[in-house]
Order: sequence, then structure tokens, then C-alpha cells
Amino acid sequence: MVTYDCNCKDITITEGIFGEIYAESAEDKIPRYDSKEYYEDVENEGLRLMPVKSYTMINKNRLEITVISWGATIVSLKYPDKFGCVADVVLGFDDLKSYTNPKINPFIGCILGRCANRIRDSSIVIKGKTYELTKNDLGKHHLHGGTKGFGRRLWESRIDSCSVVMTYLSKDGEEGYPGAVLSTVRFRLMPDNMLEIGIRATTTNSTIVNISHGSLFNLAGHDAGKKELMKHKISLNCDRWTFADYTDSIPTGSIRGVGGTIMDLRVPKFLESYIVNLRKLQVPPGEGYDHNFCVTPNWHGGNAYVAQAVHPKSGRVLEIYSNQPGVQFYTGGRLCNTSETGSNPAAAYDSPNHEEEYEEEKTTDNMEQDVAPEGESQEFISGKQGARYVKHCAFSIQPQNYPNAINYSHFPCSILRPGEVYCHDLIYKFDIQLANYM
Repeated sequence: MVTYDCNCKDITITEGIFGEIYAESAEDKIPRYDSKEYYEDVENEGLRLMPVKSYTMINKNRLEITVISWGATIVSLKYPDKFGCVADVVLGFDDLKSYTNPKINPFIGCILGRCANRIRDSSIVIKGKTYELTKNDLGKHHLHGGTKGFGRRLWESRIDSCSVVMTYLSKDGEEGYPGAVLSTVRFRLMPDNMLEIGIRATTTNSTIVNISHGSLFNLAGHDAGKKELMKHKISLNCDRWTFADYTDSIPTGSIRGVGGTIMDLRVPKFLESYIVNLRKLQVPPGEGYDHNFCVTPNWHGGNAYVAQAVHPKSGRVLEIYSNQPGVQFYTGGRLCNTSETGSNPAAAYDSPNHEEEYEEEKTTDNMEQDVAPEGESQEFISGKQGARYVKHCAFSIQPQNYPNAINYSHFPCSILRPGEVYCHDLIYKFDIQLANYM
């Protein structure tokens, strides 16, 4: 374990080893030995064990963030609440084995790419040529770069001054994509509690690139569960969204206003109002939010304010900024295999006339009566420190291009060409709210 003090003297970075994994490439095979003690299993025989590095960044405000080189994943994010009590606010696992198991880990905390979100029917056309991508969503769609996307690869990593830099070379044809893509992610913790994530990519051939980050947050603590998530107030700086049919979250190509619909999150609202009583509010498709919104851009360009999440009880506040045109808002409805259905989900999903819908205001005292006991569902993911991650126990706000943009000419272009540089600047800003002003 090696500790570095960055030049600004306000940040400490500690490098360690999170675990080891067998190399995926035949080029990394080691010479075969006669003794079987060199191999833990026949399947990985002759492959070199590669270290998965960890990097812990700490500033003087006790904000502590740990990232690992497997999937450029944020495995821990700790900071104090308004009472000074420190908690880890991102979902994750204790061991590398869980992170590398796709049956356990549904892209938690990792980089999402080569193309984040979904591509309908896993098919893209570039320069008149059709490419078939890996079908890893419902057996027909392409999700987050495929079964072995960027979040399920080992990245080269190093400390560069006050930053942690990770690099991955995606080979031509990987998961069906054309072109070799070199991607770099730079994590930089700032003294003012901002985590800057700078994402860059270049390609050898025209391809699609749309990279985001998939951290799942619960500002009450990663193990606080559904009950505390319902007490978060969320607001999105979005007045439009990419319409999706209530039976399918992939955009249809239509862009609609959020006014008068349940997609209007411009004013901070408790999540409980929309997720707990799904039958009453008819939130489709019965899994809470997993939809893309159109970010209102800055008039001067550059990074725009995307969203804010507040947990009034702890006082923790998260603000997100990005230079991407869209943002996927996800409330963890697909974390487990349980399902909830409404009677007529299409009714409240999108108001054709955009008429205002008013709802009864609720206090946090009333919310607890509406929250179903967490023991009701037996479905959960075993997380770090013995936590049980159930449906709707965390949220994710993922700035990115519009989903399925390659198949709609009026969506922002997702094609990256040789000689161009893909740039995504993502900022998480962590703060404390001492009083309940919102």
C-alpha cells in the first residue's frame, strides 16, 4: 500500500490491491508448468493473475472515495452528515468476486460503455453497414456495452498528480462494435467536495460512443434501504424527456414536455410520492423511474446543472453537473426480480394535453405509513458489510447521450470518427444542508 500527497496538499491518495483476476487475453498467458499447483481451476489454466488496484482519495472535509481498476468502479464513497456521522452512500460489494459476477452485480458503480443505456434490437448501421451487437437485455436489446462492456473489464491505472487515471483499449469487434476505442477516465477529488470524472475516447474506425457512470446512491447510507430512499427529494433540470412506451423503456423517437405528467421533476419532490403506491399513481412500467430526460443546457455552453438529491434527515446533498444532453434517472426498480403492476399504467404516464395534475401533499410522518415493510420481499442482493439491497433502495443519475440515438437522426449524434475525441465531463458535488430549506 502506497500513499501519495497531491501537490495541492489538500488531498491524499492511497494505492492498494483490491484483489486479483485472471487475464482475459491469450497474450497474457504464462508458460505452462507441469505442476498443477499453479492453477486454481482448469478453465483459467495458463492465464496470468492480474492485480485489481484500489485508490482511496481523501480530502480535509473527510470525504473519502475509493475506486478500483475493475470497471473503473466506485466501490465506496463516505462523507459526514450534518451531525458529523460518516456513512458510505454508494452501493457495492466487499470482494472482487461479487463485482465480477454478472448474476450478482447489475453494473453497480462502474463505467457504462462503450455505449451506455439500451440499443433497440442490438443493431446499428454506420456508413451503410449493419453491425449486430451483443443481446444482453431481455434477449433482444443491447445494454451498457454488452455482457463484457467497459464496466466488466480490467483497466490500466495509475496516479497522476492529484488524479487517478484509468485507461482501457476496446478492441475492434468487441461486443460487435466496429473500431478499436481507447478510453481514459480521470477521477479527481477536489478540496471543495467535488468529484470530477473526465472521460475521453478515440477510435480507429467510425463507431458509437456514449460513456457514463453507474454509481447507485442512498444518501442515508448504502444499507439504509427503501424506507430512507423514499425520503429523498429529487429534482432534475429537465423540461423534456425522450418518450418511451410504458411497456418498454427504450425511447420511441418522440420528445415530449414533462409538464402535467409524472415525469415533471423540476421541483424537488419526495420519491415516496411516486414509487411506493404504484397502483394508486399508476407509475409505469411498475418499476419506478428508468427513463431518459433532456437536460436544459447552459446558455453559455459547458457543463450544465443536471440534478439535485437531498436527504433532509441527514442533511446530505448531491448535485450533478455534466456536458451531456441527456440523463438517465433510475430508482433501482430492476435491482431484484420482484415485480409490481398497476391497473392502467398508460393513464398517468404521459398527458397528451399536458394538463396539470395535482397531488395531495404529504409529510415525512405520513410517508412511513405508506412504505411497505422491507421484510415483505425476499428478493435482495447481498451487498457490502452484510447489507441487503432490495428493489428501490437506491437511485442513479447518469448523464449521457440519448438512448438508442444511433437509430434516430434527430437525436444528438453518437458516432465517433477517427481523428475526433469523445469528451464527457461529469461532476458530483457533495454538500451538507444544516436546515430543511427544501
